[in-house]
Amino acid sequence: MLSQPAAQLLEQLAAEGVSSWLVATGAREIVPASPSCRAAALLRGAVAPAADPAAVRRACDVLRGAFTASGGQQGRVSVPVDPRAAYDASALVAAARTTSGAVGRPNLLVRVPATTAGLSAMADCLAMSISVDADLVFCTERYEEFLDAYLTGMERALAAGRPLGRITAAASVPVGALDAEVDRRLPGSATPAAPTADLRGTAAVALARQLHRLREQRLSGDWWRVLRAAGAEPPSLVWTGVGPWHVGELVGWNTAQAASLEVLEAAGARGGLRGDTLLNAHGEARRAVEALEGLGIRMRDVARDLEAAELSRLRQAWPFTS
Repeated sequence: MLSQPAAQLLEQLAAEGVSSWLVATGAREIVPASPSCRAAALLRGAVAPAADPAAVRRACDVLRGAFTASGGQQGRVSVPVDPRAAYDASALVAAARTTSGAVGRPNLLVRVPATTAGLSAMADCLAMSISVDADLVFCTERYEEFLDAYLTGMERALAAGRPLGRITAAASVPVGALDAEVDRRLPGSATPAAPTADLRGTAAVALARQLHRLREQRLSGDWWRVLRAAGAEPPSLVWTGVGPWHVGELVGWNTAQAASLEVLEAAGARGGLRGDTLLNAHGEARRAVEALEGLGIRMRDVARDLEAAELSRLRQAWPFTS
């Protein structure tokens, strides 16, 4: 059950165009199903661990109202496929088709790693009307590849005569992991022009602002206008691994924040929001990244190492055997 401050925070986020997604801590009850649970009424999505299809169907059904009311843009449940197939596009597509068929709900998001193979699989899935959550996006270069794959998949779906309004894609950015890794790499001492203390906790917000800007730029092109006229909706940006302090710092239209109930409670206790923090903030983001690179933090290196580490962790935690 959510406290009043936490519930008010979710309502404020919704007013700013931010969807609140629950990070499920268990595979049996992904989203609280009790009609009296205020969290279920305010949540607009869920990030689930590997779970049996029946549990995923229950979660999809709980969020079906939000899905219907939003025309299919909210109320989604993101469920992973086997991360051991992260570098095998055909295996990922096969796993996505199996998961989609087993769950049988229109508000399912099949979660694949945003490797090169994963993004190729995403394009194939979108072309087949399977909605996808591309996880582990840690840098601008990978997000640009995501947008390429998104447009390619949607163009193919359009050419095949599929209703684009029923298909969606999200890019998930693990902001908590990114901040933790960058902060770990910061030196113990810094130059007067770039004090280390001022740079801690800045990497994720800077990346979020850059990605938000990239999406704006790419969705101003001619091909996007064609897809939009055919019913396509912009791909969502989902901030995952969110900590309490991230909640007020990652506020932007058509984004989502995925957090546990504990984090939402802690964020609610911190107070209200201060409006959109992402729009037109790319200049600040660039300066933050330049300051980090001035201390030897190379964001491409961080992204490469984090992707490998997270994939290793996910493979080890995968509960099913083939």
